[in-house]
Amino acid sequence: MIESLPPLVAPLANLVALLLALAFRRNRAVLLLLVITLAAAALAGYPALLAGRQDAALMFAPWLLFAGAAIPERGLLARRNLLLLFATSVAVWLTFAAPPHVWSSLHAALPLGALPWGASASAALLVVVAAGLCALRLVLRGGPMEGGLAAVLLCTAFAVSPTARNGSATLALTAAGVVAVLAVLYASFRMAFIDTLSGLPNRRALDEALARLSGDYAVAMVDIDHFKRFNDTHGHAAGDLVLKAVATQLRTIRGGRAFRFGGEEFCVLFGSAHARAAEACEAARQRVEQARVRIRSVPNPRRRTQAVRRDEASDVRVTISIGVAERDAVARTPDEVLKIADQALYRAKASGRNGIVVA
Repeated sequence: MIESLPPLVAPLANLVALLLALAFRRNRAVLLLLVITLAAAALAGYPALLAGRQDAALMFAPWLLFAGAAIPERGLLARRNLLLLFATSVAVWLTFAAPPHVWSSLHAALPLGALPWGASASAALLVVVAAGLCALRLVLRGGPMEGGLAAVLLCTAFAVSPTARNGSATLALTAAGVVAVLAVLYASFRMAFIDTLSGLPNRRALDEALARLSGDYAVAMVDIDHFKRFNDTHGHAAGDLVLKAVATQLRTIRGGRAFRFGGEEFCVLFGSAHARAAEACEAARQRVEQARVRIRSVPNPRRRTQAVRRDEASDVRVTISIGVAERDAVARTPDEVLKIADQALYRAKASGRNGIVVA
């Protein structure tokens, strides 16, 4: 099965991934997939009659992939990206037009001619290091696209390694293209439907979930008490930590699905467990009240002459107010239930906050 896979499948799979990444403006992925597509075409023997084309993939692609993995995500026409595109163009030109004596010199020097390794082993090592850079960025900053790029580069590293034969190299490069397509689609889905700060589904996901609701259900609106005052006192970075902490508690709410509604507000939908929505919300309220959030305050200066002082790290406590409403004969549509839950939330805040009101 591996041997029967047409060689042209690998560059085509990566070309599809490249076009998809371009459509979704995943610019680092575009640069990396451009190099992988060219390398896959060269290793597959396209275009025909190109002297030294397979050597070109081992010589140039690892360095270009390493550079593409190292640069940050920027606009496609940013200066660093243009430099990488120019370097890729030079590599393509050398592959087609380099004189024999220049080609032999390049062959001896690239990718790591000073080391006593073969070209395939050196190329695989560089691509593995590039994959490590993406994995490191994934650990430090998160983002599913980085994990996808790391997997794509590992597939490419195997394809150029000495152990890969023609059939397995084609399969590995095809897998790289498929993984790239899935990574772009998943990252774009998360951007569209997942709130990046809290990790919860966002307002768009909530609207779609409300549109699909039927039967009996309950909606809870949740608001962090005195959040604006907290931001003014401790700074927005501390406020972001509080939002993440509250989202963590709401994510585990029993029988409900939490969404980031906007600002300091959240929404929780209860389906089959709607009868126990108030009980689950009260348990979540108590967990938030008892939790402590470690922050480092950066007060906002009221005057320009005042210096911003960074305080020592401290633990703070926050509370939430909740309004709960169920679908009934009066509130039939999701919008009506959401509105009544929002009114119950305002009553909870008006009655002293840190409480729950059931409509």
